[in-house]
Amino acid sequence: MPEESLFWLSIAILLTWLGCALLALAQERHFGFFYPSLRPFDQFIRAQAAIGLIAVCFALPACIAAQGAGFGSVLWIFLTTASAMAVALQLTWTPGALKPLAWLVKRLFSDFFSTNLPG
Repeated sequence: MPEESLFWLSIAILLTWLGCALLALAQERHFGFFYPSLRPFDQFIRAQAAIGLIAVCFALPACIAAQGAGFGSVLWIFLTTASAMAVALQLTWTPGALKPLAWLVKRLFSDFFSTNLPG
């Protein structure tokens, strides 16, 4: 496999995992675990879920760039399913592994929603 294909495949794996993780963190149950000092408000949850969905969608062109249109689309479906399962298992067995991502998202959104997010 050429190096360029490995690069695009790595990008696709990262994007699908990141997207699934952001979609999971936007759910009310997980929101309370990762952001205990915040009350969930619609702007934050919608923005986080939208970025997660966009990340998963951007993985499709990366898969197509890595393997072509025929197998790339099948690969994208597989990676999305595998990433969703990986995030579900992370949330079940080691939810603390997603705390750095939750902290980063909170920091990124605190600039935009500074009136609603405490320190």
